[in-house]
Amino acid sequence: MPFTPFHMGAALIAKPVFNRHFSVITFGIAQIVMDIEPGIGMLTGAEVLHGPTHTILGALGIAFLVSLISPSLCKLVLKRWNKEIHFHRLLWLELPEVVSKATVIFSALFGTLSHVALDSLMHFDMHPLAPFSQANPLIGLISHDEIYQLCLVAGILGAIVWLILRWTGRAK
Repeated sequence: MPFTPFHMGAALIAKPVFNRHFSVITFGIAQIVMDIEPGIGMLTGAEVLHGPTHTILGALGIAFLVSLISPSLCKLVLKRWNKEIHFHRLLWLELPEVVSKATVIFSALFGTLSHVALDSLMHFDMHPLAPFSQANPLIGLISHDEIYQLCLVAGILGAIVWLILRWTGRAK
């Protein structure tokens, strides 16, 4: 799913569950970094779009990189978010501007590993267990359209639940 918002469905359904221990921004950064390889492959006409970065080992390396760059980007985005929240007097949506290291690491790992899992369901050039195996045990378990639908429903449901929890004061 290069450069699609559908991966964010996994983040939005996870946010109400893990609340302050999960960063949607870090997850999103992980999605962008994960899709640099297939993006370059699409631009250059590569035969294989999902190579080393779309393996479990590659995802772990990318999660480490994302963990380094995410805190400053989170702070920047959250500062702007809170400014808008104050302007529109929606203080119940205000968020802390600093994200803990543990939250960043967890969110980066969740982002990269879920990316590999979702892409493994639909892309025939995926080898998530490489270099140990060329097998892809997830390919075709559910259809391409079902993956998109699942991600869309998860995102909508997660966003609604998170907003309700914020509005009722149950999510801090």
